Amino acid sequence: MKKYFLLGAVLFIIFNLMIRNAQTFVPPVAYSLLDLIDGAGLYKTQLSDGNLAYLQVVDLRKMQMEQIVGEVDKVGVSEGKYYGKPASYYSPSFQMKLFSDVWNEYKLLYGKQVFSMMNCAFFEEYKSSTQLAFPVKLNGQIATAGSSPYGPFSQAAEDYYKSIKLKALVWNDKSAYITDYDPEIGSPLDEPTVQNAIVSYRYSDHPAKVLGKNPANKYHVIGTLNKDNAPGDEWILIVTVNKATLDEAADLLQKLGVRGDIITVDGGSSTFISNPRTGNLLAPQPVNMKDNPNARNLPHYLGFRKKGDSKELPQIVIQQPATPIPIRTAFPYLILWRDNLAGEVKIELYQGSKLVKTLASNTASDGVFEWTPDTPVLQGSVIRVTSLEHKNVFGSLQLNEPGLTQIYRG
Repeated sequence: MKKYFLLGAVLFIIFNLMIRNAQTFVPPVAYSLLDLIDGAGLYKTQLSDGNLAYLQVVDLRKMQMEQIVGEVDKVGVSEGKYYGKPASYYSPSFQMKLFSDVWNEYKLLYGKQVFSMMNCAFFEEYKSSTQLAFPVKLNGQIATAGSSPYGPFSQAAEDYYKSIKLKALVWNDKSAYITDYDPEIGSPLDEPTVQNAIVSYRYSDHPAKVLGKNPANKYHVIGTLNKDNAPGDEWILIVTVNKATLDEAADLLQKLGVRGDIITVDGGSSTFISNPRTGNLLAPQPVNMKDNPNARNLPHYLGFRKKGDSKELPQIVIQQPATPIPIRTAFPYLILWRDNLAGEVKIELYQGSKLVKTLASNTASDGVFEWTPDTPVLQGSVIRVTSLEHKNVFGSLQLNEPGLTQIYRG
């Protein structure tokens, strides 16, 4: 009896080790550990030519992967190219935000839960605000239809891009996948179950490779991986190279087990990775600060943090764009903010201290709300986003006038 008991105990231990190992990512010995928490790891490896590559491994079952987008200061009506028919959707200009400011704000909101941050979507111009190149879905809302001259439409800047297949990275709180993107119907972003997604290039379709002869540069490449044998890839793997070709960067992911599509997001001089333990591993470096005074300002980031309610002081953060915000009747406008609230918010329109209209009596505190004014909006009007649980926690956005950052803390 004792022998069978010991055998059962050994089998039980082996079974649990198998389960644990199946759900834990262990990189090759060439990767040295920089930071590790339950749900995410950050590693470094040296390439054959002495340059570095960084690996982020994120378990979506334990980590929150979220998009951080600058406020809208130009709606971009009839300018969207890649969601439905051309010009059928808008392509807003998003405020460019200094990478260090975004990183510090993220840590202010979520404290020790924060694991890392990186730049994400391609964008068009180094100005105070810019349009994103391809569609983005943010917490259930199509934030932009994109505006890149390089993509699948008949007037594309280069013949190669007239029929290119874009790729969509889709994720939720359990898994992620990369699939073909159909700009005519917006699939898969048009599906109600898809809450967060970005559209981008397959790494081999990046203009640097197709048009630029694949130079060694800074790149992010992203793939997904299944480690628990259940349906769905629950791991996001991101490799960032400080000087390598796109082929070399993608090869690193493939050697780590990625078998599906691999996409690339904004890199080059914009490349950014930061982690609380290591600090900035790579920071945006303009080629010529005189030519690109805003080169350290970017419109779209990915943040990674441990799931769960924030332990920090409840806050709602809205920044005022540098240029006046034109609000037009019957045209949609995206109200964007950042918060660390677990509950819902209300959104109101004020004229001075007078409440003009409640735009939403209760809506998710997910940082995005589409508003279509049905009457003219007077100069000096203010949008206020207020926590329903913490009545004295709100953020406000001055319409039609430039101003300063508005941060209110309870």
